[in-house]
Amino acid sequence: MLGSTVVVDAVVHPYNLGPDNQAEGAAAQLEAVYGAHRLAFGDRYGSYVLSREEFFSDFPFDILAQALFTESAVDVAILHALPNLGFARTYVTDPERAAELCRRHPQRFLMYATVDTPLTSSAISQLQEQVARYPVSGLKLYPAFFYDGKGEGWRLDGPDFATPLLEAARDMGIRNVAIHKALWLAPAPRSAFGLDDMHAALERFSDLTFQVVHAGTAFVDQTVELLRQHTNMYATLETTFQFLVSRPELFGRVLGTMLTQCGSERLLFASGADLMHPAPLLTEFERYLIPETILDEFGLRQITAEDRRNILGRNAIRLHGLREDVITAAISDDEFAAAKRTPPEQPWSALRGAQQAGTPR
Repeated sequence: MLGSTVVVDAVVHPYNLGPDNQAEGAAAQLEAVYGAHRLAFGDRYGSYVLSREEFFSDFPFDILAQALFTESAVDVAILHALPNLGFARTYVTDPERAAELCRRHPQRFLMYATVDTPLTSSAISQLQEQVARYPVSGLKLYPAFFYDGKGEGWRLDGPDFATPLLEAARDMGIRNVAIHKALWLAPAPRSAFGLDDMHAALERFSDLTFQVVHAGTAFVDQTVELLRQHTNMYATLETTFQFLVSRPELFGRVLGTMLTQCGSERLLFASGADLMHPAPLLTEFERYLIPETILDEFGLRQITAEDRRNILGRNAIRLHGLREDVITAAISDDEFAAAKRTPPEQPWSALRGAQQAGTPR
């Protein structure tokens, strides 16, 4: 918890970027992802940067859990399964392993399933299998698929893939859909990460809630307009929250614009761990105020304590039909709460402690 606020990290995903899972010819994309990780921490939080060996690994799910719940103020995390994203041979975050972590720590994790094929019937079958086997709380989608060294984008309002997949997801009882947008990475077509396909999907599936992941990293005005028009759209601020450390003035302008134009009731905190460690973000945000110069220049309003509570956890708790008192009771004396009473001396402590001891991970 951060003070009395229950903290929900809306996007975490331990990456499998070990040598065996790196796609052939994807060196440039992999380096870009690692570069984003390094830049995210700025000068003040250099100890949180993973070494190349640590980052380009099959990142241990248990290490991620310890970083979230013993090294930071996160109480609950939403674990997003990820397809290959164009730079891996198979899943970047495997659904089966995500499900196993959720089963072991059901009070700490929710899971979002994913699909990794552009073939509609096969994608629906993948989702059906995951819903049948795993504790699925939502669906995570990436707006492109990769094969034969190429990336092919698809639209959320498309009649041949997205619409039947979303209809099937709805029939399976899924109500929360998270879609990666705004943040582009080759070789996918840049157009796939725009927001022009959101309006029709939000209207057609008004009984589903759509989370635009990486909201605020681009298309801020369009994001705001969509939030104003559609109460079933949420803005998940993964990567945008990293600006709080690396580009604080930009963070203030983006957050202030959203608060002023839309309010805070549909904004979600997200770290994207292990791409980022949540501790620096929460440390900076706990007492964060938008600089007066930003407020004056752009005519924005200041963040309030209520806004902070909404963003950090209350919105995600409501979105998933949970209760704060039930969460706090469930986690008050678990293994992570016990470990937190003796704070670790360094970030990623379980990972680095194992390396120093020479023990296997």
